[in-house]
Amino acid sequence: MQTKVILSNEEKTIIENTIFFSVKRKIFSKITQLMGEVGNDEILTKEWRKILINANEKTLEPKISKGENYLGLPYLLLDFPKKFEGENQFAIRNFFWWGNYFSTFLLLSGEDLKKFLPSILSKYSLLIEKEIFVSTNTNRWIHSINNENYTPIKNLSIIEFEKIINQTGYLKIATILPLKNIDSAHTYFIDSNLFFQKILK
Repeated sequence: MQTKVILSNEEKTIIENTIFFSVKRKIFSKITQLMGEVGNDEILTKEWRKILINANEKTLEPKISKGENYLGLPYLLLDFPKKFEGENQFAIRNFFWWGNYFSTFLLLSGEDLKKFLPSILSKYSLLIEKEIFVSTNTNRWIHSINNENYTPIKNLSIIEFEKIINQTGYLKIATILPLKNIDSAHTYFIDSNLFFQKILK
């Protein structure tokens, strides 16, 4: 039995279109360059060295990764700094998700969560002043910021915020930049990193 491929008119048009992939490569190249600049920013690096006093060089080496299928869509991410040592995790993840948004995540668990949480709680007023979201899912690797997985911190009391951390076993907070504001992406990533540095000190 032979399988017959039947395409709609829209699918027939798209399958003949080679321009999209060329444009996609150019976009990825530009965003990769942007992330490279963020990962090599001297001011950010200097401050991360102060915050992560005992961090090794590997932790402070920026790492850019890309993929084609995060929930069916391409993505780019910059981990800088990054430490994934079993349950002890510290990471700033700068994320571009095709068709959705730019975002920056702060992830803490284990000893690093114990170390930095008091500072974060002492600056809780700064968190509720901004459009920042906290992960409420027990799976810390979900980057889809929606009502099922994240909640705006400004809607939470500090007690409710701590309760979420206790329930999930980690802390992951995030900011978002809409793709329509791509011209501001570099400034957005830098400012998000500076903000996270501020609440960790």
